[in-house]
Amino acid sequence: HETPRYYDGEDENGVESRITADDMDEARQQNMAYEYLCHLEEAKKWIEVCIEEDLGATIDIEEALRNGVTLAKLGHYFAPEVVPVRKIYDPDLVKFNKRGLHFKHTDNINFWMNAMASIGLPQIFFPTTPDLYDKKNMPKVIYCIHALSIWLNKLGKAPHMQNLIGIAEFTEEEISEMTRALDQYGISIPAFNKIGGILKKEKSTDCDSALIPLL
Repeated sequence: HETPRYYDGEDENGVESRITADDMDEARQQNMAYEYLCHLEEAKKWIEVCIEEDLGATIDIEEALRNGVTLAKLGHYFAPEVVPVRKIYDPDLVKFNKRGLHFKHTDNINFWMNAMASIGLPQIFFPTTPDLYDKKNMPKVIYCIHALSIWLNKLGKAPHMQNLIGIAEFTEEEISEMTRALDQYGISIPAFNKIGGILKKEKSTDCDSALIPLL
């Protein structure tokens, strides 16, 4: 059995304390879970404003997005010519509530992606259908929604997304549950704070490409 490593320090009252490496790792994971929950709530609130619907509890939003209905409605919001309401599969969720996910729900995901492509959102942000439908990489999906919000806001097509880190509050149980969920994904959480820089870089690259003369 490995002997735990300790880090000496003082607590807020100046009392000496000893923190193990495991304690520090657990604190880091919980902080990561809290920040990701904030990003979920930011995305949820932004979508709610856009499509004027209540999306329920933040902790459940990943599961709620899997059928693509909400995202197809979001696609209709900013690109109605690409995603007409009549094309959205199971818009009232009657089939989903009766039988759960159906392969036809992937049509909704494709509509959303087509809508994002139509406004020029860089493909680097796009998740795959399994990332969402099979819940293979939900953080990538939320990352994409954040990038989309910035892109649409720059185009004057959507409101600004709030930054809720340090403002949003979650229970210890919710944070612990998300810590376990992120551990199960076994992937790194995307750097949400770098989205703006990546968008700027991608846009300038596109502009440079457009200036290349045809030979």
